[in-house]
Amino acid sequence: MQKSIKKAVLRTLIYSDIFDYPLSKEEIWRFLIGQKIGRESFKKELKSLAKSESTPLGCSYKNNFHYLLGREKIVEKRIEREKISRRKLKIARKAARWLSYIPTTLFVGVSGALALKNSHKDDDIDLFIVTSKNTLWFTRLLMVILLMLIGQYRKRNAKDVCDKICLNMLIDETSLQLPLKQQDLYGAHEVIQLMPISVKNNMHHRFLQANKWTEKFLPNAIERTKSGQKKSLFLIHNSLFILEWLAKQLQLWFINKHKTIEVVSDNFLAFHPLNYRRKILNLYNQKIKKYGI
Repeated sequence: MQKSIKKAVLRTLIYSDIFDYPLSKEEIWRFLIGQKIGRESFKKELKSLAKSESTPLGCSYKNNFHYLLGREKIVEKRIEREKISRRKLKIARKAARWLSYIPTTLFVGVSGALALKNSHKDDDIDLFIVTSKNTLWFTRLLMVILLMLIGQYRKRNAKDVCDKICLNMLIDETSLQLPLKQQDLYGAHEVIQLMPISVKNNMHHRFLQANKWTEKFLPNAIERTKSGQKKSLFLIHNSLFILEWLAKQLQLWFINKHKTIEVVSDNFLAFHPLNYRRKILNLYNQKIKKYGI
C-alpha cells in the first residue's frame, strides 16, 4: 500500500476508534482523512494493509468491519448499538414528521451518534434543523411547544434524557455554512454524518454544497445528493417579522438565564449540553503524535 494511503487509513481508524466504532470498507473510503482516492483503487490498496507484529499500529478485520489491532470487542459494541439505534430512529422519524408540518421547517436531520447508528441505550436524540429565512427563533419556539405537547422535548438539566428530542443545532437558510470555529475534523464529520429525515427545497444538497470546506478533511465524503425533493409552499410575509422578534426576545431571556457554551445569533443556534469537540480532537491528535502518523 502506498505509504500516504496507509497513514490515511490508520488515521481514519484512530478517529473512529475514539467512538468505539469499527468501519466497513465503504465507510473507511468515505471518511478517509485527508486523502482523495477512487473507490476501486482504494479497495485494492486496503487489501495490502495486513496485521503486522513488527509495527506498533495496524488494523484487523471481523464481520465486515475494520478496527485497530487489539480492539476486536468494538465490533460487538457496534452491532449492539445498531439494534438500539434502530428503535431510536423510529422515534426520531416520528418527531421529524411532526416538526415538518411547521411551514418554516426546511430540513430535519439526525445528528451525533445516532446518525451513525452508534447510540447508547440512555442517549437522547439530537436533531439538526434548517429554517426559512428570518424565522429561526419563531420556528424553534413552535418546535419546543410541539415537542412538549407530545412529551418528547429534552428539558435543560433533565436527569432522564433517554429518547428525548434535543434541538441540537438550528440555522436558517441564509447561514448554511458552519462558523469558522467549527470548520475542523470534528465539524466535518458532523456535516457528512448528518442523516436527513425531512427535506424541502433540496436543502440537504444545498447544505453540503455550502460546507465544501469539509473536503479538506474528508475529501471522498461529499457526493451528489438527490434533487427535486418536495418544495415548501410557505411564503415569508412581513407579518412574521414581529412574531420572529417576540419569539427571539422570549427565548433569549430564558437562554441568557442559564447560558453556558451555547452559540447564539440571529441565524444560528447551537445547544451542546455536553460538548465533546475539544476532548475528541485532543485525543485524536495525541494518538496521531504517539504513533508518528
